[in-house]
Amino acid sequence: MTANIETSAQNDKNLLGKQWTELLDRIVENSTRETERKQDRSRRTERQILNAALRVFARDGISRSRIADIAAEAGISTSTLYEYYKSKEDLAYEIPMHHLAEFYAKYRDAAPYTLSARERLVLYLTMSTDYAREHAEWARLLYLEIWPSVFVSETELRHRINDFVRVIHFLIDEGKAEGWIAADRNNYETTALIVGGSNQIIITWLLYRTPKNLTKAGAELAERIVRLLEMEAG
Repeated sequence: MTANIETSAQNDKNLLGKQWTELLDRIVENSTRETERKQDRSRRTERQILNAALRVFARDGISRSRIADIAAEAGISTSTLYEYYKSKEDLAYEIPMHHLAEFYAKYRDAAPYTLSARERLVLYLTMSTDYAREHAEWARLLYLEIWPSVFVSETELRHRINDFVRVIHFLIDEGKAEGWIAADRNNYETTALIVGGSNQIIITWLLYRTPKNLTKAGAELAERIVRLLEMEAG
């Protein structure tokens, strides 16, 4: 009887491990596929445009930026830029996708299923704040302008942002299975708590450069959130 229970538990763990791997692989594949272009030369020009647009958006904001400014920054003609993007909004939504694809790939490599859900959640939040610190111009565009925008819901970027939440949802379910999150805890409320706290510390850093050490603050916040959930679970 005991052997059967242990076998069943191991099977459940193996299934969750497979689901975790498939989730991250699918997220990385989807975000990467959205950023691929046909030819190497086209990719180089696209990267040139995206880097220029990021600098212009970070300096002037999306609403005040002009396509002509971005083309000049990239060292190409406006007509060439229009061959790649139909509007500055399309450009603005494309930039976060490239970085999100990179972030998801890095997290997948750093978070094997051998870690507990608790460890993977802390790592996820720590890596997201650290990535924002390393790519401050990108973070300013995403967290201050793109994420709050009502128009983002009409773009492919919304699916990639939703992927960020899907990972947390998965880890919450696993936390319940591990016993450190209360089984009756509402997943959506818990996700809002986690995402809201993480985003707010990034936004505060972007606006006021406090806390000074964003990576450390992100890790400490992640631990506090986890401890709160553990306290609720008893």
